[in-house]
Amino acid sequence: MTKRLFALAACGALSLAFSACSSKSVVHAPPVTGLATPQPTNPVTPTGAYTQIELLSRPAVKEVFEQFNDHKTTNAVEPYAGTPADPLLAEIKGTEDTVRPATGATDYGAALQGILYPNEYAVNLADTSGKAAYLGVETGGATGSMFGGRDPNDDVVDISLGALFGNTLSSLGVIADDGEENNCISKENVTQDPTQMKTTTFPYLASPH
Repeated sequence: MTKRLFALAACGALSLAFSACSSKSVVHAPPVTGLATPQPTNPVTPTGAYTQIELLSRPAVKEVFEQFNDHKTTNAVEPYAGTPADPLLAEIKGTEDTVRPATGATDYGAALQGILYPNEYAVNLADTSGKAAYLGVETGGATGSMFGGRDPNDDVVDISLGALFGNTLSSLGVIADDGEENNCISKENVTQDPTQMKTTTFPYLASPH
């Protein structure tokens, strides 16, 4: 099985958010409520109506933390709605604290809330290097750069699982090591096919195969 980019599809609706670091405040794209899209033949659908029916950004976040019945709720809200509108925020800490209880000042559940919520890709446009690094903004550049976003070669599932169940955050200096790593589930153990590595020319992706 080769590594592949996860399509960020929201059935025709994609909510992007850009974050500015350092002294700049976080700026989110406003909710898209009046997007004009091709209309179906159903006559009861108002012209220009937009209904968000799916929201999926960072791989493994909703799949690991969220109760299945809450997917229908979080699919329909903005990714930064917060509680009680968006149950994902509380579920990140609740789930992590169950499998990795807080010890003293070391609270992985709280740390992951700050890193993984809102469930969106953050990009620091003030970093003119343009060097993408998954969770770069959220970890203060610890994953490789302050630009953030996601590089095509970033192993986002391994990074996510390592943060949840391994020592990724402590090795990056984000939080102290709690000694509660679970090496059985902190990696996906799938090697990227070299033929699927990014290229040096636009669009920087390997040829379809």
